[in-house]
Amino acid sequence: MQEHLGDYKSKANGRFSGILRWPQFEALWEALSSDEPEWYVYAPEEGSPPAEPLSGDEMMAFLKTTETYLRARCTPDFCGAVYADDVSHPNFVKIYNPRLMGGCGMGKAPLPQWLISRIAPVSLLD
Repeated sequence: MQEHLGDYKSKANGRFSGILRWPQFEALWEALSSDEPEWYVYAPEEGSPPAEPLSGDEMMAFLKTTETYLRARCTPDFCGAVYADDVSHPNFVKIYNPRLMGGCGMGKAPLPQWLISRIAPVSLLD
C-alpha cells in the first residue's frame, strides 16, 4: 500500500484542509480511530521518525491524549491546529501546537508537533 501513497516529504508539503471547528475535528478523529490501516505518528522535534506504526491500542491512546491536549489549548468553538489531506478518508494529518501558530514575522513556518500518516515517515529536519 505504501508505494501508491507517494513520497513522505512531498505528501507532508502537499495540499491539506484545515479542521476549523470541533465537529470537523470529531469526524476526523472518528475516521482515524475506525480505519483498519496502520498509522505512523511522528513528532519531528522529539527525535527520529518511528520505524513501526502504532498498534491499535497505541493509536487510540494517542488520539485521546492529543484531543485532550488540543481542547485545553484551543478555544471552545475553534480548533484550527489540525490539517488533513482528505477529511473523509485521511492518509496524512498534521497537528500543530496552537500556541506556536499564526505569529507574523516569525521567520520560518513552525513544524507540526505531530504528523500522522499511513506511510513510513522520514526526517523533516534534514
